[in-house]
Amino acid sequence: MMPFTLQRTQTLQLHTTIARSLATLNPIENVRSGGRTRGLGVDRALFRIDTEMRRTGRIFIKDIEEIFKEIKALKHASSTQSLLLLRCCGSLVPEERPEVRNKLVQEIWDTLHQLDVPLDISHYNTLLRVYLENNHKFSATEFLANLEKNGIEPNRVTYQRLIARYCQDGDIEGATKILEFMKEKQLPVGENIFSSLIMGHARANDLESSQGVLEVMRASGLEPTTDTYTALLCSYAEAGNLDAIEKILADCKEAEVPLHDRDLMEVILVLAQKGHASYVMQMIEKLDKQQGYNQDAINLIYRLMNSGCPQMAYQVFLSMRIARNALGESAPMGAFFISHLVKSGMDTSTVVHYCQEMKKEGYNPFALETALGTALSEGHPELAMALIRVLAEDNAEVRTHYFWPIITHYASQGDSQMVYKTVAEMTSMEVPMTLETFRLYVMPALLGRLQEGEDKVVTGLKGAGLSLPIVASSLVAYHLDNNDLQTAARVVSKYRTRVKNILRRTLANVYLSTGDAKAAVTILGQMVNINTDGNENKQTEEEEENQAGETKQIDIAGIVLLDLLTQLQKKTLENRVEPLLKEMCQRGISISKNSAEAALGRLRKEDSTETVLNLLNTLSSGNLVYEPLSSTPREPYSQQSVEDLEARLEDLRQSGQPTTTVEVSLLLALIRKGEVEKAEQVKKSLEVQEFPLNTGVYALLIDMYVKTENLEQARETLAAMTQRHPDAQLIPVKVIRLAQLMVQQGLVNEAEELIKTSGPESSEPSSQDLGNQQGLARQLLDIVAEKGDVASTQRLLDAIIISKFLPPSTAIFGPLIKAYMKSDNLDGALEEFEKLVHEHKFTPFKSELTQKFITLEDGPRLQKVLDLSIVVHGEMNSLYDMVISFVEADRINQAKKLINTPGLRAHNDKLDRTCQRYCSLGQVNYLENLVAVTKNVFDIDREMLFRNLLRAYIKEVDCDKALDVWTTMQEENLEPSEAFLYELGTFLEKNGRKAPFVVPAKQQQDTKAPFVVPAKQQQETKKPAVSTETSLTPDKGQFLQAIKKRDFTTAITLKKRCDDEGVHLSIQSQSELLEGLVLEQRLVEASDILRDMLVKESYPIPRVLKFLLVTLSRNGEVENIASFEKYLNESLQRRVGFLNRLADSYRAAGRWREVVESLRKRLASASDSELAAVAGDFPKGSILGLLNEVPDSVDEVTSLAEEYSARGLTEPVNCIWMHLFAEGKYAEAEEVFKKHNLEKCSNLLFGGILNTAKQQTDPQLMERLEAKMCSHPTLSPQSKGLIYSTWIDIVGEKEDYSKGLEILQKALTSIPIESLGHASLTKLKARVEASGATFPYNIPPKAVRERRQKKVESSSSSSSDSD
Repeated sequence: MMPFTLQRTQTLQLHTTIARSLATLNPIENVRSGGRTRGLGVDRALFRIDTEMRRTGRIFIKDIEEIFKEIKALKHASSTQSLLLLRCCGSLVPEERPEVRNKLVQEIWDTLHQLDVPLDISHYNTLLRVYLENNHKFSATEFLANLEKNGIEPNRVTYQRLIARYCQDGDIEGATKILEFMKEKQLPVGENIFSSLIMGHARANDLESSQGVLEVMRASGLEPTTDTYTALLCSYAEAGNLDAIEKILADCKEAEVPLHDRDLMEVILVLAQKGHASYVMQMIEKLDKQQGYNQDAINLIYRLMNSGCPQMAYQVFLSMRIARNALGESAPMGAFFISHLVKSGMDTSTVVHYCQEMKKEGYNPFALETALGTALSEGHPELAMALIRVLAEDNAEVRTHYFWPIITHYASQGDSQMVYKTVAEMTSMEVPMTLETFRLYVMPALLGRLQEGEDKVVTGLKGAGLSLPIVASSLVAYHLDNNDLQTAARVVSKYRTRVKNILRRTLANVYLSTGDAKAAVTILGQMVNINTDGNENKQTEEEEENQAGETKQIDIAGIVLLDLLTQLQKKTLENRVEPLLKEMCQRGISISKNSAEAALGRLRKEDSTETVLNLLNTLSSGNLVYEPLSSTPREPYSQQSVEDLEARLEDLRQSGQPTTTVEVSLLLALIRKGEVEKAEQVKKSLEVQEFPLNTGVYALLIDMYVKTENLEQARETLAAMTQRHPDAQLIPVKVIRLAQLMVQQGLVNEAEELIKTSGPESSEPSSQDLGNQQGLARQLLDIVAEKGDVASTQRLLDAIIISKFLPPSTAIFGPLIKAYMKSDNLDGALEEFEKLVHEHKFTPFKSELTQKFITLEDGPRLQKVLDLSIVVHGEMNSLYDMVISFVEADRINQAKKLINTPGLRAHNDKLDRTCQRYCSLGQVNYLENLVAVTKNVFDIDREMLFRNLLRAYIKEVDCDKALDVWTTMQEENLEPSEAFLYELGTFLEKNGRKAPFVVPAKQQQDTKAPFVVPAKQQQETKKPAVSTETSLTPDKGQFLQAIKKRDFTTAITLKKRCDDEGVHLSIQSQSELLEGLVLEQRLVEASDILRDMLVKESYPIPRVLKFLLVTLSRNGEVENIASFEKYLNESLQRRVGFLNRLADSYRAAGRWREVVESLRKRLASASDSELAAVAGDFPKGSILGLLNEVPDSVDEVTSLAEEYSARGLTEPVNCIWMHLFAEGKYAEAEEVFKKHNLEKCSNLLFGGILNTAKQQTDPQLMERLEAKMCSHPTLSPQSKGLIYSTWIDIVGEKEDYSKGLEILQKALTSIPIESLGHASLTKLKARVEASGATFPYNIPPKAVRERRQKKVESSSSSSSDSD
């Protein structure tokens, strides 16, 4: 039941209150710095809804939600903004049900608390009013207790509203207690309290006392007002006492107390809600229908419908005034009524009934269409389908797009049967089956989201009444849209379907992306072979007439070729034209002479070869004969199952046909399945036929025997292979596997000999097998090391390295240290460890060695390990590793002492990675120790640690401990993030535990633009990156869904499964996974995935690769970054600034001297012809960052720069000059400038100075730079423009627009206005005009400036983060 006594009064007051508040609101009110910008959007939005409220008496929830969303994004709201937002969640939103409004206000209230917005008693009173308007049940005593708890003193308004709360339930006793308390406090009792008491007595079924309140009011010196009488009218309306209502109306008239339409509408609402429908019409007739009546009627209609009274709502609708033009015509009306019928959940028959009524009475001829539109947008597919059927029965046009949201909805619900049923409905209604419907909705739903198999989709759609050609052509279109040219061609071949001409541009684009000429021509052939006339080719015919000049027959092949050449002019792709033309010739696909001539004009220079010209002549000669598709070939034997091959073999034997080919395929299939006995039988059969097995078959046989641990047969097969193919060699992975089996069976010497005699020919291992080789080699060495056999471990290790199976690495040296430790030779282990540190910069088995010395409490040797680690990993990384070792050894006090080392900075990324490792391994006790050790340590990200601890407990399904994390955070005064609360809350609810806090909505990440692989990268990488997914498998589909949901843990598991199954994942999806892991600081996993991609010669999107490298460099991950270098070609290294990233990692690890020394050695060893390469490899950005961040480095870098300058290379001294100039050491900078003659440098860098000036908002620094640089003889106008633009921006930040104009005037004396930044000029113009002055210049179009700017970018930007 709605709180009727407050409804009208508070709504009227609220109009006035909000208007007054907004009139006095300072639009830049914000308590924090930066508020001037942040608050404006919220204030404008509040002003907008205030305007709407004045006009209509209502606002819409979406407007409130938008403001709320902006406040959450800003993470700030002023006190006034918060108050106004709360007030908008009650009766001002009549379209929404009270429970929906109450849920919103509760969320806003919680968010305001989370944002620490200052809340006073006015906010609490506003919340009370909204509760009352929304009929929300709450405890008055608890509310008062909460106020007391928060140290807020209630006022009389608070008590008034608490009394109203009691009266809503008819609790006069509770209301009386509050009244007595008010009297004790000598708080005045106002009219609102009497109105509430009238309602309270009525709810207590004591109408006599309700009437008596009027006398009590008068006795108190208060005369009853409109609000009082309205409350009394509503009391009698609840009882259905029309006579009493009539008497009160007469009394009001006699007392000259005005009752407006809004007051009577409250009475109408109560009558309808209480089931007194017969009285509603009598009350409607009493309405005066004054100005604004229609808007008030709409608000009443919303409330009536939400109360389940559509019939009464329709009667109010009929009472509304109809606006007519001069001719007496009226526009369709009632759309709001129809839409709300749907939104309020009315049944189908009710919705249809009122739509038909409106059509019949002429109120709205489009009522059904309006209802349908709302049903589709609100996600009511059953209602939408019912309305579509009614439209069809009424002979109205049923449009195809009506069904699109229905299909999408069922797909999102995972209901494939309803998708098929929807298509069947379309068929039965004879709705046009457009290609657009199937390629954009049906096929993405079935094949994409629902992951139905292709055969199942074909069967299902045929069962829905579609012909096979329609289904097949839709499949082709879908696969082309997904960049899957091969699958589209397979569908064409399988079903021999025609391909619509409308797909020609798509075909051209997909071919350019994939370069698969054979598949493209397969599809093109079916496009050319069967031409159709009619509407679908109308556009094609017009284009053909313009391009080829033919009118009798459409030259589709020619048009596709011209489309392709046009697109190719904008790209840098190679090897696209000639392969396509060759395939077209082989297939006999001709083009017209006009198309051939047009093609000649569009060929790029690099494509205009003699071969291409000859092919164009052949294609346009008219002598080619079209070759139709052959029958669908039998699936290749290599792709058939063992069962199919065995059946085929039996058929061939019975018919007396040759069986060798099938037997070879069967042998391979049996080997893959590991069916040893059957494989040996087939092998013997082939040997009887004297069929020579090739090396590949032998290798597979050896692998099969190794997997089944049949060493004898494996060695015999290897000997047979060597005898038949003396030059053949097993690939390294298979050699190591065989050697591993030998070692397991005690044949260590034989394994060593095998490795020595089977080394790969190339010095570098195959990049594709590198990861497997390292893992297998480690396993091989571990078998021997576990026995403590140092000598055998050393021999096998030497054999692996000398035979060039693997280069030296930390991983494969680990077992050697392990062998020493297993044999209790700790001195030997430490000695070998030290040797590896000095010779290779490796620290294998460091953690285990450290743990051992901790356990033995061997301080000297522990210090030795630490000192050696610092040599390789730097002091910070090494100390943190030692802390972690102490934690894992349960030496908490030592770990605490170490982590509190003075000067030791927080290494949160390393801690995060360690936590993730503990969590993934289930080592919760280590994680708990780490959280305990880091308590009260400065700058440690405790929230991150607690988040990881929470995830560990969630993994163990331990609700009590998970909840205790939240409690502990409160004890440490840590504010949990919304993501933390959501994760904990959903976990508790999932396990039947109620969360003791409001669980926030799941936080959505910013929607990013889809990944697109640049054409340039396709040239740089050995395998072109594909930007879309192909041939979805269940694992692949789940992988993509996990990425979409940002569930990266699941995504990693599914990726490994896809890799194991040989399922291809696109560059786009893997790049999204990488980026997500980096954003979550899961760098270990991100690095592993990147390494796995690079080993397979697959490269992530450069932007993502650079993002990962930058993050790793900031964490000092020197070895990690260095390990990627050999996989990246020179072009890609430049693109991601690899050398800068590597140098930055050395700097972050405290090993910057190694960078300086490395650069010095490189320069010293370089010949004059190599100097250009040396200069190009100098990490300018990183060195400049080093100079700015590490003052101790200046002398050594200056010395290095002097050596570079002595050989004519000025980039290093340029960095020195920038650093000194930006530091304000102008005299020293000038000395460097003159000494090294930088004035004659044609490519002088100054971007670092610009960055410093912008960061410090330092116009004086810009003034000095301008004085120094703008007289430079070789400085381009664009570079000068960059200096002046930055200077203008900086003075603009200080609101000095007059100085900005002065700088602009100065700039224009030496450079054109086009050389200045467009954004800088636009901002300056806005500031000038805002002050009332006139901006005296015309700003040129942005494109002009951008073209000019491109020429200067490389020479003018340099910073610590630049490349």
